[in-house]
Amino acid sequence: MSREANPYDEGMGSSEGMGERVDDLRERAANLGSKIKDKASQLGSTVSQTAERQRENAAKGLNRAAVGLHDGVGSAAKMAHGVADGMESTAAYLRDHSFGDMGTDLMSACRRHPVQAMISAVVVGFVLGRAIRR
Repeated sequence: MSREANPYDEGMGSSEGMGERVDDLRERAANLGSKIKDKASQLGSTVSQTAERQRENAAKGLNRAAVGLHDGVGSAAKMAHGVADGMESTAAYLRDHSFGDMGTDLMSACRRHPVQAMISAVVVGFVLGRAIRR
């Protein structure tokens, strides 16, 4: 009995050929996965470096503003000095702590003062909501 040609078998080849194709596909998938992992790592590194630069820029900006306030004259100078001292303190904190340290400090402050943390979160959420709507 002759076997009719099945159009679905055409081009499939032997089971050995199938095994080679499957192995080839696995290898390609592994290579693609490796490339994706490398690109994600590079992106994470770039984002981290950018965030660190922005943190340092914020610290420098606060220091410049604090120096400008310290140079003020008149009765407002006393108040400006208090604000400037706070800005210098914030700038020093930003310069000396990583984002991980800041997250840990924030969590510890929230645990020590839960009511104030909730109120602050509500206020920040309200302000952000109003800013986004405009």
